[in-house]
Amino acid sequence: MAKPTPTGAAVGRTGVERGMRGSRASRLPLGRAVPRPATGSDHKARGANRSGWLLVAPAVAVLLSMTIFPAVYLLYSSFRRYNLMNPDAAQFVGLDNYGHIVTSGDVRHGLWVTLVFVVLAVGFELALGLVLAIILARQSRENTIAATILILPMAVTPVVSALIWRELFNPNYGWVDYYLQKWGLIDEPIAWLSEPTTAWVTLISLDVWQWTPFAALILMAGLQGIPQEPKEAAAVDGAHGVRLFLDITLPLLRPFIAIAVLLRTLDAFKTFGTIKVLTGGGPGISTEIINLTIYRTALQDFSVGAAAALGMAFLMFLSLVVPQLLKVLARNTDLVEA
Repeated sequence: MAKPTPTGAAVGRTGVERGMRGSRASRLPLGRAVPRPATGSDHKARGANRSGWLLVAPAVAVLLSMTIFPAVYLLYSSFRRYNLMNPDAAQFVGLDNYGHIVTSGDVRHGLWVTLVFVVLAVGFELALGLVLAIILARQSRENTIAATILILPMAVTPVVSALIWRELFNPNYGWVDYYLQKWGLIDEPIAWLSEPTTAWVTLISLDVWQWTPFAALILMAGLQGIPQEPKEAAAVDGAHGVRLFLDITLPLLRPFIAIAVLLRTLDAFKTFGTIKVLTGGGPGISTEIINLTIYRTALQDFSVGAAAALGMAFLMFLSLVVPQLLKVLARNTDLVEA
């Protein structure tokens, strides 16, 4: 049975309706999409987004309460004169606390001691770590066992390691003085923590013992990742031994050296527990780093405002020094942009 042919009137109405739809579409602004009605998948996506925020909310709350709020309160306190022994007399003093930092001899001394400690500790750790990395870089069963044992000092907490070091260097019954006398290197026991020079030796030796493995593992990973083709090509050209290491291995190892130095420098600037337990900043204030100065100002002198200002100033100092250090160490590498 043949389909009915539309009449002229019907055809006319259909054309008019199409024209009206076309005119409405033409009035929409260019580049603006026609609104699409929400579908079931859109509702599911919004529900999943809300569920995700609910799951993340506890972590965000902890972050705010443990990090953001203390930082904001520290900044707020740095502009006030606030003493724990007389909290009712707290008052806003503006930049007076920061001005005291600039003129304080104790602060300058603490900063100088901190820089000396960081340079000596990180320098020795990098040098010894490089030696250990070269020895352990060859993949073998023995080297794997040695690398595992090498990690053990890092597992000891700083306070415990400082207590062990105090006993080892005790002049009355410590092992260090005992064996030095037995081998004929000294005639009488040394009071290691009673003189500034020997106290520094004790302090640096502890940090080097505990954190040299960290640098060694990073550098060992770098040595094991260096391709053999550049070494083989240099060997064909006559480079061997020290020349091969200086011209080929060391330049390829620079990114890993930069990572090791940067991470250890940041961690060394945060050192507190080992020095507090081992020397307490003494003898006198010869080993009092800036963190001990902040501790003494806040919890011994009870001047919270001054300690907060000192902490903020030290944070700003690190924020300026660390990026510059990274640029110097990682020059001509992929760690920083040109």
